[in-house]
Amino acid sequence: MDDLLSKLLMFPPHPPPAKPLSDHAYDEGIKEQIEVVGKMSETKLLQQTSGGEHALDVINPSLNTIPYACILLANISALKKGNNKGVEIDTLWEKMIGFLSAFDSRQIRYIGDELSAIIEAVAATAFSTRQAHLAVGPIASALMRLDPTGTMLTTHHLDLARLALDSRNFADAAPVLNKSILYVPGASTITKPRYICDMTLSPVSFITLQSKLTKKLKYLEILEYFLYSGMVFIGMRDWESALQCLENAVTYPAKETSVSKVMVEAYKKWILVGVLLEGRLLPLPKSTSSGAAKCYHVMAKPYETMAQIFENGTASRLKAEADTATNIWRADFNTGLILHLLAAFQKFQIRSLAKVYTKITIPEIVSQTTSAETGTKLPNPQAAELLIQNMIATGELHATMSPPTGGPSILTFSPTGQALTEPQMQRELVLTSERIVSLTKEIKQTDRILTHDKGYIKYVQKQSKNAKTSGATGDQGISGPDMDWNDALEDEDIMGPMY
Repeated sequence: MDDLLSKLLMFPPHPPPAKPLSDHAYDEGIKEQIEVVGKMSETKLLQQTSGGEHALDVINPSLNTIPYACILLANISALKKGNNKGVEIDTLWEKMIGFLSAFDSRQIRYIGDELSAIIEAVAATAFSTRQAHLAVGPIASALMRLDPTGTMLTTHHLDLARLALDSRNFADAAPVLNKSILYVPGASTITKPRYICDMTLSPVSFITLQSKLTKKLKYLEILEYFLYSGMVFIGMRDWESALQCLENAVTYPAKETSVSKVMVEAYKKWILVGVLLEGRLLPLPKSTSSGAAKCYHVMAKPYETMAQIFENGTASRLKAEADTATNIWRADFNTGLILHLLAAFQKFQIRSLAKVYTKITIPEIVSQTTSAETGTKLPNPQAAELLIQNMIATGELHATMSPPTGGPSILTFSPTGQALTEPQMQRELVLTSERIVSLTKEIKQTDRILTHDKGYIKYVQKQSKNAKTSGATGDQGISGPDMDWNDALEDEDIMGPMY
């Protein structure tokens, strides 16, 4: 191995030159290294140094990502074959997850096949040892290193969402799943970059089917990603993030006369999450096609009824409706959300009291609110105090409760909500500014893609023709536009940017 190390570590130069390599020089150098390492046999890559060390203990994956990945895969292959020349399974696991958290984001763009194989090996190893939760963090870390913007959907994103759901390790997956997806693999209008090592490139330019950093995603797989992401945030009780993920599935382009089962499932959950977030049945986003909206209203009628009762009905009626449709909630795996909805009813009632009172006693709250979990009022003021204390502690209620001094406890509502400290305000301003700059850049990119997208051009031409026809016939009525501009939508895949 000692004589091979010079070849394995020949690029990039270390320490780095005073004048950074140009993209051209970097591209040539790394391709040459890949060719050299690619010619080395598995046997050579498994050799130890003269001091008896494994190459994985000698090479730094953050500096020399290419050779480390190839040696790592050689060890994975040896383990599968039962070859004892590789490292043991426990050591290999540590090396794999360490690699996913440390690889160089520039070099990795050239070895999509290898990265995908390592991610798959991490997932498979975690499943085989019944510790799927351990794979979530490393895979999420790898995706963030590959694309810090998080705007490009890959097949690994879908695997991550499934892993998170299967293992209930929601927190480690959340940073990736919470990113706004703007692109899916296969956009035909993307110009091939001259050098994929250009660090100013949008992820849509280097995470491609050709780079093997992702595979093609089928139409239903894209919908499943949004549904599963929403379910992850439901598991975290993050209703706002869950609503956005589910909305991505609900509003995804579909043929005018039909919607998929996944979209309907997402809509049912979207209704319930919307109620938990805002206490009412939310209107469908304007980007939802009229045909899809009709299907949703028919297929999710019990859910819409629950939402309407929550907003305008009584606790007893809400509980009765929930009990009547128990089989529906169970069949749709939404029983948990229904229980959350019942528990939220009285909380919304308590928060609504702030519109009328600045201060109110606990016994008055008991008399004016009702639990939808039981259909009756709370049994005593102590139960109400406990509920309110939990609401204040979790940030669901901005108020203070004074202890009794010869009389009942009093709840004082905060008119301005939770106040941020000056450092917190500064952090929020910085984060908001960074998000605006990032989104502005990506919006320009998606605009360029749409400008050359054949399906979108046809849609614009059709809309223009329809407008002229309406004008010529004197039709002044307003009709909903045909949102399904991708008429060639198929189950296999969908091209272009997403919104």
